[in-house]
Amino acid sequence: MRHLTSSVFASALIISGLLFVPARSQIKPANKIESGTVSGRVTMKGKGMPGIVVGLRTGESNQTRPKLKGTTDEDGKYRITNVPAGAYQVAPIAPAFVFSDYSRTGTTGKDLLIAEGETVEGFDFALVRGGVITGKVTDAEGRPVVEEFVHLEMDDQSTPHSVGADGVQTDDRGIFRAFGVPPGKYRVSAGPGDDGFLGGRGRPTYRRTFYPGTTDRAQATVVEATEASEATNIDLTVVRMAKGVSVSGRVVDGKSGEPVGNVRLYLTKITVEGTSTSHTSSGIQGTNTKGEFRAEDLPPGKYTVSVAQQRENLRSEPVAFDVLDQDVTGLMIKTSLGASLDGIVVIEGSPKSGGQQKFSPLFVSAFIRDESPQGGPGRYSVVKADGSFHVTGLPAGTVNLVLGEADDSGGHRNIVVLRIERDGVVQPNGIEVHNGEQVTGLRVFATQGTATIRGTVKIENGTLLPDGRVFVSIVKAGETSNMVSPTVDTRGHFLATGLTSGSYEVQATVFMPRSVGRVFSSKHVVTVTDGVVSEVTIPVDASKFQPTP
Repeated sequence: MRHLTSSVFASALIISGLLFVPARSQIKPANKIESGTVSGRVTMKGKGMPGIVVGLRTGESNQTRPKLKGTTDEDGKYRITNVPAGAYQVAPIAPAFVFSDYSRTGTTGKDLLIAEGETVEGFDFALVRGGVITGKVTDAEGRPVVEEFVHLEMDDQSTPHSVGADGVQTDDRGIFRAFGVPPGKYRVSAGPGDDGFLGGRGRPTYRRTFYPGTTDRAQATVVEATEASEATNIDLTVVRMAKGVSVSGRVVDGKSGEPVGNVRLYLTKITVEGTSTSHTSSGIQGTNTKGEFRAEDLPPGKYTVSVAQQRENLRSEPVAFDVLDQDVTGLMIKTSLGASLDGIVVIEGSPKSGGQQKFSPLFVSAFIRDESPQGGPGRYSVVKADGSFHVTGLPAGTVNLVLGEADDSGGHRNIVVLRIERDGVVQPNGIEVHNGEQVTGLRVFATQGTATIRGTVKIENGTLLPDGRVFVSIVKAGETSNMVSPTVDTRGHFLATGLTSGSYEVQATVFMPRSVGRVFSSKHVVTVTDGVVSEVTIPVDASKFQPTP
């Protein structure tokens, strides 16, 4: 499913047995800021496709339209100018077509990292007409199910995923029509997916049902889509979830047992698929004045519920429960006062006059060492104009602090924490906090370097398999925090900016879901200098990529 990528990345970062080889690097001075150009050709079966709009989107979550675009000419050629340096996803806007080499990762565009003033040529797209899968969704009484999402999951046990972020919706007749479907074999289903839930939406809830009408994924009939094909009459009869399936309970103070009212809760569904576990969280209605809560229409599965981070600084341990075919009642969530951190961020080397930092908004993120991953909100604070921050809702443990800054350049801007002082005493190993402790007097000293690493992961002795993914991590030698994970584009290019001078370990990790060994890594040491761009090429031997038998 879509959650697979993040867990794969996490495992890739901790892979052992890495190869250390000398970095092939070259030092170049930073260039003057200039706009770039992207050009290429859009074809179908080798013939240019005229009138196709090619768009560039940034990674901003709220961006629905291309930031920049160009239109192909009679020969299928396009050219987009005045492109600022940054990270983009480039794709033809042609919903009925798909890439001829469509990756099983569900990619709908190609990542591109463009440097200042760079001219990118030959950024081509070969398209084919996608298939169509259409049918009707009805309930047990034969009535059409309106505005229900239908999901197409590629039938590949090694890397299952759904086509489209949310699926396709049925119309007022219960009919759905998915077009632009990449060639492949699919399991078609309707109802809440295994990676999410739709509790309390005020309408009938159906169990996830696969074509032609089974709730058992293994018993689903596979539907094949080929280039320009149309699979019709893919009809599903969905099974309505038992009326009134709900979970309810109370939130009380852990010491006094008194009810805690008007607090927001987080409900997390836990999905285990093979060795991969995902946590999908959603806020539910808060407690009433008696501390009572209730969530309706939950599909079967494993869940936890906990108090969301609040301004009152309450926290709770997640309470686990299973949803089967009847109500879950009597859950008890005991709250405690979370620990909090108050302090000041000091950027060393910043201008003394004016009193204002010339930075994008800074964030302080607090991480508890060895804390088990759970759903729900993160623990962070926006750094105010005066440098102050306030992090709440922390459990007891050793807290590590990381600073982050929004960066529109496409690189990863690294704000390096030099040291942390508590009442004037340096805290070299993190900040020890106890249950409910209110820690004050923190001073976080940091700096933003001016060094840059611009690199390329080069696949040698072959090519990536269609679903191969490349990741890069950068850590300063001798440090275990402040890891930089820059975006790696389709060409294998990556960029890390704002580094301080010194030596860095640059690790390239290639994940091949359908290859023996699956993960291949190569680590290099690169020495950088303030104000200088260090370029490095990291080779990865593709001869090791052997398809799984």
